[in-house]
Amino acid sequence: MRKFGTFLLAGAMIASGVAIGKLPPPTPEEQAATAAKKAKEQEQLEKEKALLEKAQDRVVARYRKEGGGAQGGAGGRTSDQNMPKTTSELPRGVGPTPARPQSGEAHSAPAK
Repeated sequence: MRKFGTFLLAGAMIASGVAIGKLPPPTPEEQAATAAKKAKEQEQLEKEKALLEKAQDRVVARYRKEGGGAQGGAGGRTSDQNMPKTTSELPRGVGPTPARPQSGEAHSAPAK
């Protein structure tokens, strides 16, 4: 059964190579039709891109109008007041310091 599958696969590969062969070059009419199709697709793509940008601008304008843009501003710093402990820690802060005492989570029973 295994040999049969191998021969069948080899035969299919040989037949596909023969079937592909060499195609004739496209005619000038076919080349013109292909170029026209590409130009039409490019025009459609630019039109869709313009519509997308218009929709995105409408969404941004509505967001700013409803007050969503007034909070943060561009590049503003977010308050650390209500953030979890791990986001408010300084970089490379591995343990308690006089400025930052141990958290309540550190007061568990000693390991045995």
